[in-house]
Amino acid sequence: MAVVFLSGVALNAHAQSSVTLYGRIDNGIRYESGLPTGHLFTASSGDWGCSWFGLRGTEDLGRGTRAIFNLEGQLDTMTGASEGALFSRHATVGLANDRFGTFKLGNLGAGELSQDSWPVDPQMMQRYSIETLVRARNWASASNGFEYQTPTWGGFSLKGQYDLTNNTGWNSASSATGQGRSDGIEMLYQFANAGGRVIYDEIRGADGSFNDVYAHSRSLLAAGAYSFGPVRVYAGYQHLSAPNATDASVGVASSTQPAGVSAPTQVDHEWIGAAWRVTPATGIMAAVYHANANHGNGNATLYTLGGTYDLSKRTFLYAEMAYVRNSATSNIGLSDGPYGNNDYDPATNTASNGNPNYGHAQAGAFVGVMTAF
Repeated sequence: MAVVFLSGVALNAHAQSSVTLYGRIDNGIRYESGLPTGHLFTASSGDWGCSWFGLRGTEDLGRGTRAIFNLEGQLDTMTGASEGALFSRHATVGLANDRFGTFKLGNLGAGELSQDSWPVDPQMMQRYSIETLVRARNWASASNGFEYQTPTWGGFSLKGQYDLTNNTGWNSASSATGQGRSDGIEMLYQFANAGGRVIYDEIRGADGSFNDVYAHSRSLLAAGAYSFGPVRVYAGYQHLSAPNATDASVGVASSTQPAGVSAPTQVDHEWIGAAWRVTPATGIMAAVYHANANHGNGNATLYTLGGTYDLSKRTFLYAEMAYVRNSATSNIGLSDGPYGNNDYDPATNTASNGNPNYGHAQAGAFVGVMTAF
């Protein structure tokens, strides 16, 4: 249960403020095969969704306007360690008004627009989901930013973001942040049984260019969902573009690549799927994702099947299985590994990442429990 502190504001009798402590904990067990070093059986945190805690507050300023803030951090709840800075996910303050919209300023973090794609993903951006074949590009984050979201007009709304580099070079990063300039715009719509969104966002590299299609690129995503009684169907498309990408800019040696393969500058990504609420407590989700990259990098297809079972309004069990199949010159894995060869050394049984060998597949499954407070 959220802990809420309500207090009157002494200098303004009509004003009221509140602060809410909230969070969630997700722990489970995962098994994956097809890794360059063999099979992996591990205890894991965050396979269904990140574990986090935060503070969210509001103060009534009168005339329909509220001051708002949000502080949120991410945890590895298997070890108790913080994932990144204390409030790496959100650290914002702003103003909200039902007639004029919402403005936020600060570390937008996990609020970067690409992360808004989870409502149009049948697997809701679990470990095996929309983000897998694009090597975590949909988990982009950004700091030093500001955001404005309009009110909802007849089911439609708009959201825009802009993130500064804090550097004298307009697009390139300062040594303090390492973040190139980023920006984006999102259009959302929601009707009785349908919802969808179009998201365009740009994430630049430290040199100010689009130099890695899976990290520093332009992204255009259009997707939607429609409900038929207890079944909700999903479909979507995403195009990634990084015209400045080279083998050097993505950190791979040309000699380690298959013949005729170099760093991709474009990726096309499509998916379809469905979620079925079998009973009030039980849900089943299935989806197929496909991605094709240029410059000889081939294609990959991800097949997923998952389910949830609600133990209460706050706690549920979850499970998901996945299989990713690669064409001869593709090596996308289930672990969001970076682009490039896994550099497997059989003498020491070590690899630089969890990508499968080129043309090989990977399979995985996990189960766990999530509780929120």
